[in-house]
Amino acid sequence: MTPSIDGVTHTFAEHGLYDGLFLMRDEETGTFWDHLTGDAVYGPEVGKSLEVANLLHSRVDQTLENHPDALIALSDRGIRTDEDMEPRSLLARMRGGLNRMFNATIREEDARLATMDIGLGLWLGGEGRYYAYEQVVADGKAVLDTFQGQRTLVFLDPATFVLSAFHVDAESLRWDDDILRLSNGQYVERSILYDVDGTRAESARPLQIFTRWYGFALTFPDAEIYGEGR
Repeated sequence: MTPSIDGVTHTFAEHGLYDGLFLMRDEETGTFWDHLTGDAVYGPEVGKSLEVANLLHSRVDQTLENHPDALIALSDRGIRTDEDMEPRSLLARMRGGLNRMFNATIREEDARLATMDIGLGLWLGGEGRYYAYEQVVADGKAVLDTFQGQRTLVFLDPATFVLSAFHVDAESLRWDDDILRLSNGQYVERSILYDVDGTRAESARPLQIFTRWYGFALTFPDAEIYGEGR
């Protein structure tokens, strides 16, 4: 969410929960904002929307590949090992319950999937589609789908163990070790899309978030679920 209202930068902080998700409030106008959609939901700026962009999970080597001049902040806290981040270990930690404080703010959930299911949510306007982590893994850790009229690749990144998505022009795919090769000659390596000649592709990404089912479903009540009914 870009912290700019009518071209003026404002100061935002977390100021409460709604539907189990944090609400952001800008200090200057006192308006509450949905951090996912960027919409003003309460206060004097209701009716306005802030620009939103993807916040993607990434490793340092991937970040530097995309942005060679990036500044990297190193933490002195313990770092999880690759074994800790292996899908089974990751899912075991993710299958906890929703904190009572968060749960108390939810009026009614979408029960099609478990509350704490983890996956990738895509959206365009008010239309959303959710790709459950385990469904993508079961389908070979990568799927080609059509979302809002655009061919879309959703895959499990072998480096970060999170789901990610690109818009692509391909009809099939295959894994070559940790490289995902597409039928049009493009390939994905370290979560970067490359053209057939090895140069970085001018890639388009749908708006996406790696998140819990409950939060995505409550933000997009009519969200489709990939694989449902197929």
